[in-house]
Amino acid sequence: MFNVTRPQPGPDCSKDYRAEGVIRALKTMFYGKCYLCEDEVGDPVVEHFVAHKGDDKLKYDWNNLFYACHRCNSIKETHIDNKNLVIHDCSNAMIDVSRTIKCLCPSIPNYDVIVEAQDTLDKTKNTFILLDRCYNEDNTGIRGISKESLHEKLFENYCKFIEFRRILRSKDSLQSEKDKAKEHLTIMTDVSYPFSVFWKWHILSDVFLSTQFLDIG
Repeated sequence: MFNVTRPQPGPDCSKDYRAEGVIRALKTMFYGKCYLCEDEVGDPVVEHFVAHKGDDKLKYDWNNLFYACHRCNSIKETHIDNKNLVIHDCSNAMIDVSRTIKCLCPSIPNYDVIVEAQDTLDKTKNTFILLDRCYNEDNTGIRGISKESLHEKLFENYCKFIEFRRILRSKDSLQSEKDKAKEHLTIMTDVSYPFSVFWKWHILSDVFLSTQFLDIG
């Protein structure tokens, strides 16, 4: 999960929260990514952060609208909304949500993504439960296929990450190659990049890389 800044005032949602202006504003705000799994979304869902359950105030509230993929939206409805649980709000500037949950790629695509809560707050626990399921749940045929697709995208980026690390670590790399590799890794940790929280945590968890990127937060 990654932090975003919600523009105020937002587009008019009073009649149709799925209007084109609303969708485009959400796409820009969330960098075209699902706010949960961070995959780039081609067929987005306008999600209600707090399930509206027929409450028009929640249903048409700009501050309650989030940009999600179908997989994560379905999993959140099952495991969070139906249980009235509360998760971290990535549009809340008071907390760095990327630091509340550690996410690491597995060494093999079909292995589970590593998801770890970094504190004992109820919101963190609930967010951990949700993200772990968003990345790893495969209890139906559809979710099994969508998990496979998600993991392949993650692993493709992970392979790039490992190659950039290899260049930085290699004694025979040219300085220009090292500079370019470091620039690539900086791009990957930018909030607009797919799965950015993974690349931040891979750097923070790596003794060598963490000394190269002291400003990674």
